Amino acid sequence: MKKSFLITVVLALFFVSVGLVSAQEMTDVGTPRNETLIFQTFDRQTQTPDQHNPLMNFAVWRGFRELGWGFLWETDTGTGESYPELAAEMPIPLNDEFTSFEVRLKEGVYWSDGEEFNADDVIFTLDAYFDLVGTSTWFGVNRITQYVSDYEKIDDYTVRIDTINPAYDFSTVLGVYTWGSAFIIVPEHVFSEVENLAEFRNTYPVTIGPYVVKEFDPNGFWQLWELREDWERSAWGFLDDDGYMPQYILYKDFGPEETRSLSFVQNAYDVDTFMSPDSIKAAQARNEYITTFSPDMPYHNMDDACGYGVLMNMQRAPLDMLEVRWALALSLDLANVGINSVNGEFVASPLPMVDTQILRPIYFEPLIPWLEEFTLPDGYQPYNANWSVEFVDALGQMGAQDLPEDPTDFGIGWWKYDPEEAANLLSSVGFTQNAEGIWLLPSGEVWDLEFVIPGDWNKVMQRVGFSIADSWRRSGINVNTVQVDNAEFGVVQNTNAERTTMLNWTNCIFNPNYLNSWNNVELEYVNNADETATNDGNQYQWANETVDQLVHESKQMETTTEEFYEIGRQIIQEFVTDMAYINIMNIPTTIPTNEYYWSGFPKRDDYYAVPYSWWSSAKEIIASIEPTGR
Repeated sequence: MKKSFLITVVLALFFVSVGLVSAQEMTDVGTPRNETLIFQTFDRQTQTPDQHNPLMNFAVWRGFRELGWGFLWETDTGTGESYPELAAEMPIPLNDEFTSFEVRLKEGVYWSDGEEFNADDVIFTLDAYFDLVGTSTWFGVNRITQYVSDYEKIDDYTVRIDTINPAYDFSTVLGVYTWGSAFIIVPEHVFSEVENLAEFRNTYPVTIGPYVVKEFDPNGFWQLWELREDWERSAWGFLDDDGYMPQYILYKDFGPEETRSLSFVQNAYDVDTFMSPDSIKAAQARNEYITTFSPDMPYHNMDDACGYGVLMNMQRAPLDMLEVRWALALSLDLANVGINSVNGEFVASPLPMVDTQILRPIYFEPLIPWLEEFTLPDGYQPYNANWSVEFVDALGQMGAQDLPEDPTDFGIGWWKYDPEEAANLLSSVGFTQNAEGIWLLPSGEVWDLEFVIPGDWNKVMQRVGFSIADSWRRSGINVNTVQVDNAEFGVVQNTNAERTTMLNWTNCIFNPNYLNSWNNVELEYVNNADETATNDGNQYQWANETVDQLVHESKQMETTTEEFYEIGRQIIQEFVTDMAYINIMNIPTTIPTNEYYWSGFPKRDDYYAVPYSWWSSAKEIIASIEPTGR
């Protein structure tokens, strides 16, 4: 009996090995692997995996926005243009002042429980936003209630919405600008039955997107979504043109980069999130199906709306002095930082926005002459127009391959690396150095600079942070680098009492409308240095009277006019003059894809969407990819 069993097993293994028997490979959550699209999570782990109430902060990087929801208007991230999603058409202005709009809704869109979406859902959500002011933790509540003045239902598929100011950006504030929307419409027939909306978890939500929550890890490491049977009548089922979408989508953390890269090589998942360039190259050497956005350096898509930079508490001494902030900028050896952290695969940006094909001709190129003439109060000219040429030369000497012919592919320039001038600036405001060359405050105490960076949930950003800290230390600054998890990172970002300096992604400007990021850079939103309440706006905590007035003026303007752009350029000049934010680089979105099971991901020569799994535009990827049959 034992001998017969052993022979059977050996024969079975032989037939599998020669291809005569095929076994259905399954994921570790029990779904067929070739029917499951798998993303590495953006933030590795969430502490609130059961929270899907969009009226409060929710598990934002687990597919809720991308798969389960839809918005009035979405953004085509390949072009930067808005298009209707739940709305039937673009908003219709009802007056010449652009303060009143008619919103017509699509008919025949259904929630996942079979109820039809209509104007009652929109009106109920607006009511809830206003009722939850001061209670909700969702940033969109303040954004919308400080934007909308009145609203009413016209009929089952039409609403009127009025705004406080002229609203030329109506479709991106009430819809999607980049990664998601401030205005997330909830099902009235579900939420109207809830006694306390602020405490409602909505764990297994009724969705309006094509997918519903099937299962999730209570420890917050993964979440599984399943395609609705009636997905064609969901919010964005219309994006699909071949009648097929993946049956399952799994957002899962495969561990620190050192371990998850092995899973990636073994085809355990399909799209990574911020894998270090050297790990990508190692993975490609072991698996022919692993690809990058472009075959040429810098290899990756650099069009994320946000950039990496140093966010400072300008209400706290000594960062309240522009000499100190400029000293930090001039002590930062960006070429060295970029080579050490991302193998030189990045685009530098000296201005407080990302340098992309959309924004460069409007904001960067017109300001180059100003940058070249700009001086600090002591007469020093900090701009290095040759930075990119020097950087390409340095990469070439290191043996880098696939270098672009145009050095400005790495940016228009950056600030000079000049520790000597940084020392002059610090000395001018009373700083001194001790015998070891460490900078002392005017009081004589060691200047201990706390610098918060991500933990290994964002390995690329973590490495950038360590490299910046090393650069500052070489200039004599005593830097205390603090690694935090994703939840604490958000607290530090939004709370003055928790922040001295931090590496951050901010200035999230995707199309020429800068108000998406700068709408609250006004004096009324500046708190004191040790405020423990969350900042309602002005993420830089920057008190600049000129900018306060410019932002106010720009809110009254059509956002596609030269006058609007010129005010944006003036705001940028104030940012630079004050060094209100040390902008460093476009986010180097180092996102390899594994095309063993799925093909059709966005590439440079097929740029239908940004290749980001954590933006709501991931729906375009999901609707476009196809199974390979492997």
